Amino acid sequence: MRLRAGGTTVAVAAVVLLTAGCSEQEQGARDERPDGRLVLVSGRDDHGERKLEAVSLYDTPAQDRVVGRVADGTLARVRHIDGQMLEVVTAEGEPVTGWVDDFYLRGALHLVGQAPSCRARLGGSLQEAGLQVVVMGVRNGEVLVQSAADAGLRGWAARDLVQELPPRGQDCSGEPAESKHSH
Repeated sequence: MRLRAGGTTVAVAAVVLLTAGCSEQEQGARDERPDGRLVLVSGRDDHGERKLEAVSLYDTPAQDRVVGRVADGTLARVRHIDGQMLEVVTAEGEPVTGWVDDFYLRGALHLVGQAPSCRARLGGSLQEAGLQVVVMGVRNGEVLVQSAADAGLRGWAARDLVQELPPRGQDCSGEPAESKHSH
């Protein structure tokens, strides 16, 4: 049987597209976040209560051996993703690289200013207290943040204005009130 040139081209193109789609999908599962956002390493449970002062990082996604511990509240960059395990490298302090369960990572944070209003400046104007933001970069005690709701609202802010939890109480700390909840 003889194939026509056009049919061969279509068949080859289909195979290339299918193969490329598979390899992109497999590779995408292990590549750095395409948007460049940083994540916050968190030792808090699902109620916001701090349970760990430092989170363990492992040598592999299988969590064979602890290679380091990262303080609660440290910013990190995602390097690879394997299911719910992510390889991160810290963006603050001494660089530490390792794998961590996504349970211990937060992508959306809050911009919180001084009490009593808890409002902070971003993009030249005073923002609502606890504005939800993503962190795009960190340098010399500052973070480049972008509003989670409005990508056009972006700017540098003092690192201590970004916290995991929205503001609570008179001090705007975000710390949950003492809880009698238990598991």
